[in-house]
Amino acid sequence: MAQIQAGIHTSVRPDDRGRPGSLALLVRLKLRLLRNRVRQIADQSPMRLLLVILFLAVIWGALYAVFDYVFTFLRRFEQQSVIAIPLVFHVFVLAMTVLLAFSAAVLVYSALFARSEPAFLLTTPAHPRHVVAIMYLESLFFASWSLVLLGLPLMMAIGNVMGLPWHFYALFVAALLGFVPIPGAMGLVAALAVAIFLPRLARRTLLYAGAAVLAALAFWWIRLWSLTTSDSGRWLQDFLGEMQFLKAALLPSTWVTNAIRYAIEDRPADSLFYLGVTFATALFFSWAAVSFVGYYLLPAFASAQSGAQRSASVQGRASRRLTDVLFCYLPKQMRMLVLKDMRNFLRDPAQWSQLVILFGLLGLYLIYLPRSRPEGFSTQWQALICFLNQGAVTLILSTFTSRFVFPMISLEGRQMWLVGLWPMPRAEVMWAKFIYALTICGLAAVSVTFLSIRALQLPPAMAVVQASATLATCVGLCGLAVGLGARLPSFHETSAGRVASGLGGTVNLIASVVLVTVNVALVGVICYRLVEQGNLNRLDPLNVLLASLIVAIGALAASIAMKLGIRSFRRAEV
Repeated sequence: MAQIQAGIHTSVRPDDRGRPGSLALLVRLKLRLLRNRVRQIADQSPMRLLLVILFLAVIWGALYAVFDYVFTFLRRFEQQSVIAIPLVFHVFVLAMTVLLAFSAAVLVYSALFARSEPAFLLTTPAHPRHVVAIMYLESLFFASWSLVLLGLPLMMAIGNVMGLPWHFYALFVAALLGFVPIPGAMGLVAALAVAIFLPRLARRTLLYAGAAVLAALAFWWIRLWSLTTSDSGRWLQDFLGEMQFLKAALLPSTWVTNAIRYAIEDRPADSLFYLGVTFATALFFSWAAVSFVGYYLLPAFASAQSGAQRSASVQGRASRRLTDVLFCYLPKQMRMLVLKDMRNFLRDPAQWSQLVILFGLLGLYLIYLPRSRPEGFSTQWQALICFLNQGAVTLILSTFTSRFVFPMISLEGRQMWLVGLWPMPRAEVMWAKFIYALTICGLAAVSVTFLSIRALQLPPAMAVVQASATLATCVGLCGLAVGLGARLPSFHETSAGRVASGLGGTVNLIASVVLVTVNVALVGVICYRLVEQGNLNRLDPLNVLLASLIVAIGALAASIAMKLGIRSFRRAEV
């Protein structure tokens, strides 16, 4: 019996002997898969690749314009900028720490405990620590895109405003890249803890953690807003007191900020010192986290798999209650159909985490927007930032609907025989999916839009224009995604990503870009005319007509796409 127990123990805790090259092999395999995927997209969907590059260019350009204005404004006050500019980097890096840790936890949990790939790799001679390492590197690659999206425009803006030498850019990029593994390691350990101790509540735990972080940020923002709008002349001292905890010496954000600050001040030796501290800590955290998680991977994997089975009934009741609350206005039969899509949404971290991260980043930008001008924005800047926010929100919506809403009809392909047995017409099935998509996207987009209205203190007329334009664009994008998804389906595909990157997904993405471009352009015309009039709260008949045209375009695009989709869906073979 002792020999059997010893054998079981060694099978759970394998060593490295006989498997020295498994990590290198896995890295080469992942790089080969990434290269093949990029080639496939470039060969099959070149237009989609160009549109993605165009999206990134537009977003980077908008962020660069905002950062350039902020640093140009701060440069007018030399003494204040000495304090304000480091605070900008403290806030930026700390916010990215929280977002990257949460994103890495979601991605690592999905990669290690919710996919079939690790189950296969654990049956091979590959060491569990090597499996953890490759999944960890993959999560860092995907989680760091948000940092790249925000960090590069920030770097270019401050370098341009201050005329910094070339080594500033090298130090800035090295500081950000060296910082990424620190929150990644935190997310890796958090994913292991959830898998071992909360296997029944894994997804809900991550959801609750994200909600708690957002609630804490919202509470902090309310405190800062009360300080900003206070009549007391001590608001600056109070504000700096609130921000003092960001400068703690043991925070990684402080090391990264000091590395960037000394690079700005042309003190490369001091910058390299903090850069070395950041790199050393990142390497140690990564080694410790990968070794720790690799040691407990097998029992954690077993716990996660058994917990997922045991938690099905609990998650089912929770998703049913959430669906009954969000879609209480729907008939019972249609609500039951929406429940299926709602459960798929909650079970797929890639969907809700992307929505939370993208709109969370935009929300953080809006939270700190009032700090750039405590005295308020002029009419010109209110109109310009309102226009840029409208473009950012609708572009994010078009990306989300193209990636996750468009494939919904295609993924019903292998169960089309079951669709024919549903006790409801296929037209109602289409409308149920449209309402589901509109509710999820609308809640996220309208919430961020109202945050933008509050941050800019827009007058009622302009606020109505921005809110109605956002909602109309959301209606049009959801209608296009669902309607074209039924008109140009890929029933033979089982992967949502492959459906979205196919011919139909490319057509939908182009149509979505056209819709967003037209509506944002009309919002820009309204903003320009209101600035010319000198009053954002006065809508003349032409502006009312333009706002009505935005609503009509969104409704017309949705109705035409849904009509074509319903006609095609009715004729689909069962």
